[in-house]
Amino acid sequence: MKTRFTLINLGLYPETLPPCFVSKDAKRAFHGIVGKLDDNQFHERKTEYVRYSGTKHDGSRRFFGTPNIISYFYISSFVWKNWKHFESNYARSEYSIGAPMLMGESDERAVKVPSLSELSKRASKNLRFAPFVLKADIAQCFPSLYTHSIAWSMHGIESSKSDTDRSSEANFFNALDFFVRNGQRGNTRGVLVGPDAYRLIAEFVLAKLDTELKQAVGHLIVGAVRHVDDYYIGLRTEHEAQSVLSYLRDVLATYELNLNDQKTKILSSLEPINDLWAQRLRDHMGFFGFAIRPEKIERAITEAVTYAREIGSDSPVKILFRAFDEGRVYRSFHWGFVEQNIQRIIQKHPHAIDYACLLVAKRKALGEPIDLEGWQAVAEIIIRKCLALNHDHELLWMLWLLIICEIDIPPAMIEELSKYRNAHVRALLVQAHVDGKIKRRPKLSLGSGLSTVDSGWLVNLVARSQGFSGASFSGLYAEEFSHLAGRHIKLLDFGEHIVHVKEENRRAISRTRYGYDNNEDEDDRQSYDALGHDHFEDREPF
Repeated sequence: MKTRFTLINLGLYPETLPPCFVSKDAKRAFHGIVGKLDDNQFHERKTEYVRYSGTKHDGSRRFFGTPNIISYFYISSFVWKNWKHFESNYARSEYSIGAPMLMGESDERAVKVPSLSELSKRASKNLRFAPFVLKADIAQCFPSLYTHSIAWSMHGIESSKSDTDRSSEANFFNALDFFVRNGQRGNTRGVLVGPDAYRLIAEFVLAKLDTELKQAVGHLIVGAVRHVDDYYIGLRTEHEAQSVLSYLRDVLATYELNLNDQKTKILSSLEPINDLWAQRLRDHMGFFGFAIRPEKIERAITEAVTYAREIGSDSPVKILFRAFDEGRVYRSFHWGFVEQNIQRIIQKHPHAIDYACLLVAKRKALGEPIDLEGWQAVAEIIIRKCLALNHDHELLWMLWLLIICEIDIPPAMIEELSKYRNAHVRALLVQAHVDGKIKRRPKLSLGSGLSTVDSGWLVNLVARSQGFSGASFSGLYAEEFSHLAGRHIKLLDFGEHIVHVKEENRRAISRTRYGYDNNEDEDDRQSYDALGHDHFEDREPF
């Protein structure tokens, strides 16, 4: 890992947020206080994170989190200093195909998790001749991960329990346990879903579980693959599969984790990992720019919506929108027909709202016309619904789309949004007003003391650093936040994404930021296995 700011600059926010949430400015802004932060690293200063209610493919919700930037500094610094131990632990696992890989400083994320297309390839090879497959899924992996298990995975359970000193030189991973807990109000249960450092931490623990499972029952296992919290284990007999399942439960329980019984089964190895619906849907997704035939578009939309209804998932719709991106539909003569369908679809399939907004933003950036009136109406319907339900994901994406497409936001809506308590939304409003993108000043009632440790830390730091508020900081990190604000740290940027997507050959939906890579088959990444498990959407995080 190149610097201690790698994970802050490119991995602070959940990747599911709109692309205006950036933190590449952190390294510059932190200049001058790094030494003091290091000196105070073991002070117990608990902070809250900004919670973010996101969508899941099946209509349920998942909470993501943006950690306090100072708390995250300590986590990022520890990972940087001890990266060789992370790499070593990852290498010991013979089953994992999901070990995170570090990206370059010019990329959009700090970490890339291998996609699910890799699963089917590796599973076929590793499972070899095994007639039975144990498919197992860790229940609520990230929200259940015990922070003390971070040190256990490095130093052993007994050794870690005998020395819990946060500054221990022998059990030095105690410090990471402490830093993680400090960033989530002292809680030991669970780690945040979203920021890249927590992906690295989770894989560190899970790789250790792989080695313990192999030591216990490796002689029974023909071959196995694990992708984040999903196991596919090849076995000779159903009896041996039951035995390995029992040991897997025991290993997980030792680390305070459990299996999801509904998604854990023993299957014939002839059962497909990729469900047939994705393969069939792919047959309708060959679009070719200006040559697209309208009847082909209509058939693809019908097939995607039909499959989505039949399997109870928004994943087919996301495949459809990615195909629109591949076919450069935003340059098509048939955009009007596509746009009207997108407007209707996202009101019924909210998990696909991010891809829809990115497609529209791409067309706008290219200077092509969009249905301004229609999008204003759709946004108002969705935003008002989300305000009532506290659905942050859909609200943020529609608000972002209105802003970057320069669509008027009614004063009454701005007033309603100003009362919404989520700091991501409030920070976005602040930056939009400062940049002149919304004329009406949002009445956020930030007060005279801007907290540096509660869940409003993000909007408070943005407001002060961008000159929206002149109030003083309060709380345990007042001095550090004053420094960052004084250096005008930039945590939201509406222009950067638009500059990028103006490039003719750049795709609307980023492969590195939104969960899949340039060189792989997109449809396989969204595929279902025989149990209907959507790996791409349930890979913790995303």
